[in-house]
Formats: sequence, C-alpha cells, structure tokens
Amino acid sequence: RGSRFLKMLGGLHFVTGEYTSHKTFLPDDVYGVMLDNCVKGCSDCMVTDAKGRIFLGQRNVFPQPDWWYVGGRMMPGETPSQSCSRLVNRELGLVLEPERFVPFSFNSLVFQMREQEPRDHG
Repeated sequence: RGSRFLKMLGGLHFVTGEYTSHKTFLPDDVYGVMLDNCVKGCSDCMVTDAKGRIFLGQRNVFPQPDWWYVGGRMMPGETPSQSCSRLVNRELGLVLEPERFVPFSFNSLVFQMREQEPRDHG
C-alpha cells in the first residue's frame, strides 16, 4: 500500500493504493448533467508518422466539430497512455500497447478512497 508516482515525460500520475474501477457508461442526458457538475479527464493523442507528420481526424460532434486529434474521455483509473491506447483502437481500429504512447503534457490523480459513500470508489 501507499502512494506512488508514475513519472512520465511532462507530468506525474499519482496513485494512492490499489484502485478498482466502478465505471459505467452514462447516457447523454445524464452525462450532460454530470458535465455541469464535474471536471472530466480527456486524452487527446498526437499520432505522428516517421517523418513527424501529424494525423488529424475530422470530428462531427461538439465540442470540437472540426479537424482535431484522436481522443476522448478517460475512464476512471486509466493512465493517459492507457486511455490513448483504448481511444486509438476505438477511433482508428489500431491495437497499440500503452507503452507506445509518450505523454508530454498532463496531470492526473487516482485516489483509492474518498470521503463520500461509497468510500471505496476512489
């Protein structure tokens, strides 16, 4: 037990003990209310080729219905690299191990416990 830092280029991922995700997918109406009341974590991935060219996708939904990076919501307990791996698979159909992603700007926290019930939901 105890705290640990996962040091990555550009930031730290702080974990206080073992964490078990209790994630559920929220319908859009509930998610909208949640967005009015919570801070959400997102991971956007800058996918590049060997020549350094950046791959962008054209989104068709808000908040950014334009050219943008591959990305989306992080799931509870995910590191930024794990999130990017899942999102690249979802959006591009590519299976890339989280270790292939190099975070370069982020901060994140994962807590084992919280004050509110159920306390073990972190």
